[in-house]
Amino acid sequence: MASTSSTVNNPNPQSINALLSKLTDPDPDFRFMSLNDLHQILTKSKPDFLSHDYNTSSKIVDNVVKSLDDQNGEVQNLAVKCIGPLVTKIPVAVLSPMLDKLSLVEIKNSVDNSIPSLALRNAISSLQKPVRGVAPSQDVISTYNVISRVLIPRILGIPSPSNTSKHGGEIRGILDNNREPSSESVDVLIEVVRCFGPLLQPLEVEKLQDVVVQVLERDSTPSPVKKRAVVALAILAPYLTTEVLDSLITKLQTALKQPELSPVMRRLYISIMGSIARSIPHKFGGYLPRLIEFILSPLSQEELQSQLDALSEGNDQLHPEFNEVRETALVALESFLASCGLQMRSYTDRVIAACLRYLKFDPNYAVDEDEEMDENEDSDEEEGSDEDDEFEDDAGFDDDDASWKVRRCAAKALYTLISMRSADLLEKGALYQEIAFPLVKRFDEREESVRLEIISTVALLIRKTGEGVIPSISADEELVHSLGENRKRRRQSSGGVIYTNKAPYLGVAGFTSPARESVPPTGPRADLQKLTPQIIKWATKLLKGKQIATKQAIINLLDDLIAVQNGGLAEYFDQVMQPIIDVTKGMTAGASSTSMTLSGTGSATATTLRVAVLRFTSDIAKTHSSSLFQRYLENIVAGVVSAVRDRFYKISSEAIRTAEELVKAITPPRARLTIQKYKPELLKLYEIIVDRASAADADTEVRQKAIQALGTLVSRTSSPDGIALIPNDKRQAALNLLLDRMRNETTRLYAVRAIDNVAAHATTPGSLEPVWIEQATLELCGQLRKSNRALRGASIQALQHLILSPVVKGQIVEGAAEEIVAAVLPVIVANDSYHLSPALLVVAQLQLEHPHLVSSAAFIEAICELLKKNIAGLALESLVTLVSNVGKSGMGKPLMQGVLRVGVAGDPTVVGKVAGALFVASGGQVGVDVESFIDELNKSSKLMPPDTARQSLALAILGEIGLRLGAESGLQPSIFLEQFHDEPDKVSVSAAVALGRAGAGNMPVFLPNILDAIKQPGCQQYLLLQSIREVLHQAIVSSTDISSYESEIWRLLFTASRHDDNRAICAECIGRLAIMEPKTYIPKLQELLGDKSPIFRGVAVQALRYTLPDSDEPFDLMLKTVLFDMLLTVLKDEDMEIRRIGMTALNSAAHNKPDLILPHLGELIPYVITESIIKPELIREVQMGPFKHRVDDGLEVRKSAYETLYALMETAFSRISSLEFYDRIIAGLNDENDIRSLCNLMLSKLIVIDPEETTRRLDTVAECYRKTLSTKLRDGAVKQEVEKQEEAIKSVLRVTLLLVEKTKTTLPGAAQNQAQQSVQNPIWQQYWEWVNKDFERQLKTLREENKEMGA
Repeated sequence: MASTSSTVNNPNPQSINALLSKLTDPDPDFRFMSLNDLHQILTKSKPDFLSHDYNTSSKIVDNVVKSLDDQNGEVQNLAVKCIGPLVTKIPVAVLSPMLDKLSLVEIKNSVDNSIPSLALRNAISSLQKPVRGVAPSQDVISTYNVISRVLIPRILGIPSPSNTSKHGGEIRGILDNNREPSSESVDVLIEVVRCFGPLLQPLEVEKLQDVVVQVLERDSTPSPVKKRAVVALAILAPYLTTEVLDSLITKLQTALKQPELSPVMRRLYISIMGSIARSIPHKFGGYLPRLIEFILSPLSQEELQSQLDALSEGNDQLHPEFNEVRETALVALESFLASCGLQMRSYTDRVIAACLRYLKFDPNYAVDEDEEMDENEDSDEEEGSDEDDEFEDDAGFDDDDASWKVRRCAAKALYTLISMRSADLLEKGALYQEIAFPLVKRFDEREESVRLEIISTVALLIRKTGEGVIPSISADEELVHSLGENRKRRRQSSGGVIYTNKAPYLGVAGFTSPARESVPPTGPRADLQKLTPQIIKWATKLLKGKQIATKQAIINLLDDLIAVQNGGLAEYFDQVMQPIIDVTKGMTAGASSTSMTLSGTGSATATTLRVAVLRFTSDIAKTHSSSLFQRYLENIVAGVVSAVRDRFYKISSEAIRTAEELVKAITPPRARLTIQKYKPELLKLYEIIVDRASAADADTEVRQKAIQALGTLVSRTSSPDGIALIPNDKRQAALNLLLDRMRNETTRLYAVRAIDNVAAHATTPGSLEPVWIEQATLELCGQLRKSNRALRGASIQALQHLILSPVVKGQIVEGAAEEIVAAVLPVIVANDSYHLSPALLVVAQLQLEHPHLVSSAAFIEAICELLKKNIAGLALESLVTLVSNVGKSGMGKPLMQGVLRVGVAGDPTVVGKVAGALFVASGGQVGVDVESFIDELNKSSKLMPPDTARQSLALAILGEIGLRLGAESGLQPSIFLEQFHDEPDKVSVSAAVALGRAGAGNMPVFLPNILDAIKQPGCQQYLLLQSIREVLHQAIVSSTDISSYESEIWRLLFTASRHDDNRAICAECIGRLAIMEPKTYIPKLQELLGDKSPIFRGVAVQALRYTLPDSDEPFDLMLKTVLFDMLLTVLKDEDMEIRRIGMTALNSAAHNKPDLILPHLGELIPYVITESIIKPELIREVQMGPFKHRVDDGLEVRKSAYETLYALMETAFSRISSLEFYDRIIAGLNDENDIRSLCNLMLSKLIVIDPEETTRRLDTVAECYRKTLSTKLRDGAVKQEVEKQEEAIKSVLRVTLLLVEKTKTTLPGAAQNQAQQSVQNPIWQQYWEWVNKDFERQLKTLREENKEMGA
């Protein structure tokens, strides 16, 4: 053993010769062990181990090649494994004879003739490869030269200089005409092209293509080999020159035009076209008009009729071949639709007709149907159901009938058409008018795999109808996940398990009975409503059948239907629910767990069907009135209770979620009038939920969901209407259980959230006992010390709801209140933005009940420290509430002293707001008065230099006092106006804001002064506009009437907007006026968009943009009628800057008012797309000293265009034509750095939203990314350029990792689907290999960062 270990770790020529001598030993064990040692040496030794030892290298090569023909199979396999590491160690001079020998090996001692080809593939894949777009190294060029000199001639059957001298003219090519090629032989060619494609010379590519075509056209070639040859042609396609590709397309055209072409060859040529379309979609698109007829012709009515006539005459000899040609044509058609969507648009009608024609192609059944049409015409639904059952039992009439494959391919092609073209075809109505009804009519398909594909296609159409229309209220992560699942093309059956909630109303509190959304009179949703009766009719028939997969697919489809319509089954409730209950009964009575595996990897079992039924029941309860399922409630609850007890945790947890939705549906306020009818069922749900929440043997997920459901049940029965539904002892037992679960680590977080739910909705006095309240609050305080941030956040939220609950007011004794404040104080000190606001509100409420709580020095110190930090938004409002309560309770003096001590150490705006609020709430009894603040302001102003921080603080305090006290403050405008300076410095701006706030509290005194001053042109006009803005803001917040001043303000704002510095703030003020009086000012804004002055047009657009985020319902009603026209006018404007502002307005509308622009996106998006294109006429050269710089005047407009596309992608992607959208993304990856970054961000979301199209574009993405990563900075580049390039590389690598993860891209040798990947995205595959090699360190860092973020 020691000797062997030494040989492996320290190899030398002598030890290797000793190993090689044993390879001829008669004992196979010796040969295997020697070869195994050699394999370890080659794997573990240094890279230069054999680089200069030609003699040893040659001996190893000879012996390993001989071992490929060993009589022992294990030795052969090990020899194949040795080839890979061997080629990386030997000198290039030895590589040539090695490849030559491998290509000439003839297997005599084994029946497996694939060994030489496998060895060759291993050798080729292990060699150094070129990377597309990167200059190859000398070693790579040398390796390619060997491949070109030795291996390619052997593939082609051309004598090469290296083998002619040894073997004369007897050399035969691996794929020549004189021998029958194998699939493995074709794989050798595939590996050569995959690894060395970028370096292959045009002549070599052409010759390789010729030899592949010869293999395909040879009659004796076996079918599996032809399939691999089609793959080889697809991998070669990206490297074909335009001339060669044109020649190949012409060859296909010529061949397909031959009248005597055999069906086999016709099918082959069609499959070649489909494969090439997937491989090179952009190149192939140009040839599509020349080739589309050869795809549509086999699918024409004429050919179908001739086949049917032949069948009717009894001539069915061509039947199998006819089916195969149609199947191949439909697969190619699907490839064309997916790869060349833009070019296929003009053939849409013919494509739809062809797909529908073969969707119902069932020659065996058609003959019977014709004979018995009259008989069956009047049959009722029950008879139809029986027929369906017969089909399901028999699954077809003829074992040799393969027409079902044609029908399935037709359904898949329609699926792809809907997926790619929903944006425009839905609006035109084509999908519903031409496709939907025939699809639904085919629900009675007798072959289940076809039926599932049809159901899947209809489900996709329904989901596409709802995309971009349904308001989502679920969490962002759940939304992206749901989009990814809904858009994902399920190539397997529709019966697969999908554990996602498709209904977008997940998370609705369910306080009101769901109302049916109004459906527009026209459009996709109206079409879906018209189709619903037919869908329900066929769905209910299929639910009575026996096939589990079909029933599951139908239930998922119905789930999609109610998701899109937010209900929609009210009229058909009886038709739907009874079959659903029957399905549930059939499963609970002893369902078989046998799974039916269908096309692809999907399977449907009784378990997955049960989960689907539960999810559907949950969504029904969420989206329909409880009165509808009153008569079925007993059966529904029985089924749910049975499912909750199931041992399988997925069924149990889904059942608990359904139980929770049922609780919401049958409790107030949704079921206020009929609550007593539901009481028995509610008690059953209560018992089973409590049982699962308290069970120690239940799965953790089940217990967590049960606790959540229990919280919902208790909260919904804590109102005056629902208090009688649950006996007091049961309610208290549930509350005690929640308290107990909060002490358990695994259920703690869910128990806290449940208590939060109870506290937020408890309104009946006495529903929470004082003892329980005290225990719960103190337990929640204990959770605030835990390290889990989510738990701390949930606990402080629950504490806030509990303390502020009307049920709890006055129930907290002083001792408990002190403990609560002591526990909350560290949260305040920590200044966590999410936890701070509720913590302050908790103390604010307790302060009202126990005034002395915040008088301690420690608490005042904590508040003062908080003021020194940056707080804003909700936290600041909560702090103001707290100090106001302190002031009202008469304890404001010590706190005011602390706040004033902070002084200028904090943000003057924040400190001023807090001090002013405290002063007013205390009634001025805080040891200071208004005059002292005025004196402080005057003193600070007279210092040399003035103390600007103290000035700003005094102004902020005075402004807040003026706002809150109004005329009682006694403040005059002159106090603030005196602090205005010629330049808008810090003090001047503070004075302007304070003037506005004080003016909002005393408008009759302040506003006339401000308006008079603003009329005077000069530097102070900008400051006075700040005051106007603050006045308008406060007027909106407090709903103050300023109608007597509005017209004057409007006129003054437009006058002031003539100055560039004033324009932005004037636009904001005009926007605020429009929000206050939309009927008056929105028409004026619309009129201004047509003004001759670009200044006024620009101000009007900016004002419109300012109105969009902050407005109310009356404003929206007014805006709804004019927003589209206003945006369209702006996007058509001749001024580039106004178009840019217009796109920012559209961007804002997409985020804040998507429902107002969605119906018109088709008209708006083309203008945005146009603005995203680089315009050469806007690029100019500027001379800067000795250097010339290129300046792009259109860059800012393009940035706005891409930002708008990003906003539309997030809110209305389904309404955008994805093909043009992706073209702009790809173009943006080659644009300026800011646009590239935005496009990277868009790609990272598109791989989730639309994974299919993103995957198809990976090759072009790879080329753009390689260009970015290969960019070299010039010598002497400044630091900013270096940092920008590093950030660009990091951004590209981060998105690359995400795309690799989502598309399951693998490295060579790591996966069996690599050949398939290479066909689809060869350039992406090569790019990924290069990135792994050249950016290994950066990738490792990014993976670690992602792991930390995930953790």
